[in-house]
Amino acid sequence: MNGKTNRRKETRRTVHLGEGIKVHLKDESEVHSIKGEATDLSPWGINVLIVDQKLSTYPKKDDIVRIHYSIQEKSNAFIKGKVTSVVNLTLDENTYVRFGIEFIIEKNKVTVANAQLKKYEVPDIFAPHAWCNDPFFFQERILFKVTSFYANGMLLVTSARNKTLIPNLPLSLKMYLPFQGEFEVHTKIIETKNSTETNLTDRYTVNVEFTHKNNAFMQMMVEYILFCGVEVTPQELRDEKLPVAIIEKSLSFSYAIEDEIPIIMDLRKKSLFEEVEISTEAFTQVGDTLVENPYGGLQDKFDAFSRQIVCKVGRKAVAALRIIFNNKDKSQCELATYIINMPEWLWSKKFVEISRFAWEKEYRESDIFINMIRHVVRIVIESGHTHILTSAPIALKQLYMRVGFQPVQLAWKSEFSEKKAKDTPLILDAKGILSNDVVIDKFIWNKIYLPIAKHLGFAK
Repeated sequence: MNGKTNRRKETRRTVHLGEGIKVHLKDESEVHSIKGEATDLSPWGINVLIVDQKLSTYPKKDDIVRIHYSIQEKSNAFIKGKVTSVVNLTLDENTYVRFGIEFIIEKNKVTVANAQLKKYEVPDIFAPHAWCNDPFFFQERILFKVTSFYANGMLLVTSARNKTLIPNLPLSLKMYLPFQGEFEVHTKIIETKNSTETNLTDRYTVNVEFTHKNNAFMQMMVEYILFCGVEVTPQELRDEKLPVAIIEKSLSFSYAIEDEIPIIMDLRKKSLFEEVEISTEAFTQVGDTLVENPYGGLQDKFDAFSRQIVCKVGRKAVAALRIIFNNKDKSQCELATYIINMPEWLWSKKFVEISRFAWEKEYRESDIFINMIRHVVRIVIESGHTHILTSAPIALKQLYMRVGFQPVQLAWKSEFSEKKAKDTPLILDAKGILSNDVVIDKFIWNKIYLPIAKHLGFAK
């Protein structure tokens, strides 16, 4: 086999006569139709053999034709092409006309509009995969890796040995998104190109558009984009015509490590609900001692008794709060600083406090609040406590009460009455809710408390 033949084999799929793709060549008006067989094809062109019947309707060189074909799923499709060569040849004593046809990629209004949509590249380590049966050839399968998503389609990478990926070809893909599930996604090919990446010269990049949108898949795709660390906000995704309803599976929660304290302070500076006094002094007075004050009023003594909980979307920290463990020491109780007197019934409870809830404005989705409270409740119960106390700013009061917090009648000290006038002391009986001693809205129970009850053995 010479070099020219080798190169041809690398760029085209050639089959024996009788095993090829049955097609009809039609003129643009579809008045004339000729049966043929495609025995040589690539993503960019096709050779069609037709038995020479000396018909005057044969297309001529440079004519535009429509190539109609059927695929294994019994659906019909067509692709337009330009005749680039017409050759007479004899095979097994039969005379044929071979038409070399170059595909024409038609860019309609939808395709042009899709080209303007932003494409979100998935990091290679998280790249989902898809597969389908070859539309034409018996028991052959094509495997794809998804490199990016957009509102109306995807960019895929596949081996260059897959020569049947022609424009306008319908593909029913089986898509698997890690921890999201498997989906059937109906698409059609817009264009196939040689990969431009130097280490992927034996790959094709395939641009596909969704033909029938799978709503469940689209929502999971959005969550996956966020989980993978793509730098985009939920609202930006909505602006790009992507459905953003639930982002729960995009979230992760952890205790902040020392290196993340500056990130938390930055969140507090930009996204805190409560008002704090910001100091520009390099040092601050704590008792009789001067201590460094790198974050002004954003950090206070109660941080020393706290666990900092961070919520991330992908790799980005978008919310944080602290859980203060006072161990029934009034000097370590934040609320005790501001109220005239903490009643004994409160001190009889094993309570912790939450405060300094910082929540980035562009990520204020209900999933974040619900999941933050879920993790706080779990931590509180597992640490041997039963109740959660907080001083809720106006913006958070209704959210807290929606998930089970109740107002507590406490009086502010006169020196703080103006500062705290709009805040409401609230308490949550976390253990009572989990033990079903306190009745909670069924939706909230299912969303927040039931997963914890199952995890901790309160519910079977």
